[in-house]
Amino acid sequence: MKVYGANLSPFVRKVLAVCAVKGLDYEHEVVMPGSDDPAYREISPLGKIPGFEDGDLRVSDSSVICEYLEETYPEVAMLPADPALRARSRWYEEYADSTFVEALGPFFFERFFKKVAGMGEPDEERLKQIAEEVAPERLAYVESQVPAEGYLFGDSIGIADIALVSPMINGEYGGYEIDAGLYPRTAAYRDRVKAHPAVAATLAAEKAMMEAMAA
Repeated sequence: MKVYGANLSPFVRKVLAVCAVKGLDYEHEVVMPGSDDPAYREISPLGKIPGFEDGDLRVSDSSVICEYLEETYPEVAMLPADPALRARSRWYEEYADSTFVEALGPFFFERFFKKVAGMGEPDEERLKQIAEEVAPERLAYVESQVPAEGYLFGDSIGIADIALVSPMINGEYGGYEIDAGLYPRTAAYRDRVKAHPAVAATLAAEKAMMEAMAA
């Protein structure tokens, strides 16, 4: 089993953390988004990350990969058993991967990635507009959904938990801090997910990568 992609991507992080929670052995090959390597394009025709191989299977898209992992390695379940709750879990994952990451991901891109990639100064006006007009609405929705204790669907961490917290992590990497006074449930929930041993190990690897990139 092989996962392709860069650790700091919220989508790659989701797959790596799911593999860690499930205790799966895999190889990780660092690939940047947009790679035009012909071998990688066979796995991910759009050049997006993550890409994934397991035997003869080659697919891309983090949600597709996580669904495959859940169905193939169900011993450590990361989706609820009830069909209605599974649908809810998939909705949270979709919200995280689209609307939520669009609100918090730009802080990472503008303040970290552009710097290490030599792409110039961050667009602080853009970030100010997002912080004032976009992020509050998205965070208010998350605040209304996350539990006061545990995870979204009980005491065990799930795919949706990792997906929802991943954009928050990227926001933090770009200097965006969630106001615990305004969003206390969200801040506490984020900390619980980040403290999970599998997620914490994934974040430790990311820290090492960030330090190497900034050196």
